[in-house]
Amino acid sequence: MRKKQRVIVTGGAGFIGSHIARRLLAQGYKVAVIDNLSTGKEENIPKEAEFIKLDLGKNSSYEAINGISCDAIFHLAGQSSGEASFKDPYYDFCSHALSTFRLLEYAKRKKVARFMYASSMSVYGDPCYLPVNEAHPLNPRSFYAAAKISAEGYIKLYQSLGMNTTIFRMFSVYGPGQNLENKMQGMLSIYLSYFLEKTPVVIKGSEERFRDFVYIDDVVEAWFKSLEEPISYGKIYNLASGEKTKVKYLISSLKKYFKTADYTVKHEEGTPGDQFGVVADISLIKKELAWEPKIGLKAGIRKTIDFQLEKIGK
Repeated sequence: MRKKQRVIVTGGAGFIGSHIARRLLAQGYKVAVIDNLSTGKEENIPKEAEFIKLDLGKNSSYEAINGISCDAIFHLAGQSSGEASFKDPYYDFCSHALSTFRLLEYAKRKKVARFMYASSMSVYGDPCYLPVNEAHPLNPRSFYAAAKISAEGYIKLYQSLGMNTTIFRMFSVYGPGQNLENKMQGMLSIYLSYFLEKTPVVIKGSEERFRDFVYIDDVVEAWFKSLEEPISYGKIYNLASGEKTKVKYLISSLKKYFKTADYTVKHEEGTPGDQFGVVADISLIKKELAWEPKIGLKAGIRKTIDFQLEKIGK
């Protein structure tokens, strides 16, 4: 793809989308951010990007962008919490499945060359085996996961109709700029927010639960490696570190950083649809895109905390 071409980033006011938008701009692309600001913040959107506020789940929204042409779509929009999906399943369906279908129709109509999608580790549910590879059975435990699977299905269909698509099943993405106000999304960011607020840390479920954490810069790099790489067309990739990390390790790491051994922890029941533990097999993305994570969890946690402390002036 030639530089100075236009890329639409949906969800570009959010954590991952805003990082991707900034990288696109830095590499010479024109960027249009589409976001309804339901969870994202306008302050996250780079000033150099064109901003269009609308809801991609509404058919009427596409009249506002009908005159916009682009060369690629990075689709990251959608509510980002399995827990929240139980509160309003229909909104979650519109946020993921319906919005993706309508965006694909727009892309087909506008002859967009490239469509890339942010799916989730949640599609695997409770794993049959570990680490999970991309061939692992899909077993949604939340409305969020079910909607992601539906969106993946539509993307596969449009790939068969001639669109060049790539799906990333993203695991626990973390790093500077994560939304610490949202206590229903982002394991590390949730626990960090309690430490910064100096309030008891609420742990929902067992401290033995585990996740696969991947740093935001590594995630952005994977998207860019895929953008102009034909081998990735029509593919699904796990986007993760391949490393297993337990909740109790995160809490221990935060205690060490903030130099407190007796921080109060409150235990509550787990949230609906929450996976006990999942870790990825990342051999496919390493082989085909020559990608691998560069930022380890210890360094990544420190970078994340330092950013937040600087932001609040401490």
